[in-house]
Amino acid sequence: MGVERIRAIQDFDSARARAFRRSLRTILTGRVPRLRSMEPVLKAAGIEARAAGGVQEIPIDKIVGSVAPDAKAGEFDPGFLPLNRRMRERWTRIYREMVEGDELPPIDVYKVDDKYYLIDGHHRVSVARNLGRPALNARVINVRTRAPLPPGADPASLLRAAEYAAFLETTQLHRTRPQARLECSRLGRYDEILNHILGHAYFLSLEQHREVPLQEAAASWYDHVYHPIAEAIRKHKVLEQLPGWTEADVYAEVTKRWLDLSKEGEPAGPDPAVEALLAEHARRWWRRRRKIQLAGQ
Repeated sequence: MGVERIRAIQDFDSARARAFRRSLRTILTGRVPRLRSMEPVLKAAGIEARAAGGVQEIPIDKIVGSVAPDAKAGEFDPGFLPLNRRMRERWTRIYREMVEGDELPPIDVYKVDDKYYLIDGHHRVSVARNLGRPALNARVINVRTRAPLPPGADPASLLRAAEYAAFLETTQLHRTRPQARLECSRLGRYDEILNHILGHAYFLSLEQHREVPLQEAAASWYDHVYHPIAEAIRKHKVLEQLPGWTEADVYAEVTKRWLDLSKEGEPAGPDPAVEALLAEHARRWWRRRRKIQLAGQ
């Protein structure tokens, strides 16, 4: 047995051991962490277009997931460490070829924003990571999605991506106002925002004495309703004071405060509504703090 083959087997066994150690926290529950396919997430986010990007050298640390079937992706942990002993022969062969400088075929990836998702080449990525290689040649397919791709594949993020993709499909804001970023952290929020757009379409139709198409109304709503409120949100630095919220989340809550102020005969508008939301949040924060202090006495 050659020296490189012995070293390759040793490195494979070491990589599997690292994968095992990483899984120790969850192994008692039977939920060993595995690399999961991101294909359902891509579909939920709404794939708009695919375009060949040719063969490029891509940084390995930008390869963050897989779009292969779960059965194939599941042979590796989320860090592309091998999980199954039966992979050893193929893994060590690729190891030796890389060490000896053999030219390997490019891996295949989707590129979404500045991240890469593997279609084919899981063993090559696993070995290259183990060897500390910074980059690999890849056939790149550039993918554009209607909704931003969520960072994780949990059910809630899938649903949020699907909701956003459906909202954009209905409003076409990703085409008429490509600068719009209406990401919500809470499920059901897009239905609420769509109702605002439908209301705006109704009043536009009355004002202009014609049926205003929904997509036109959505663009007008973004310009004349959402954007002024978003400017007030940024001016008051609301997102810094409400961690975990998105701008669209705050917009939905600000519109409620605006309506409440109008009903009460108080000065209304984006700025008073933002201030009312922040004051309400501060009161809740102090009440929680007071309860904690009392509980500790």
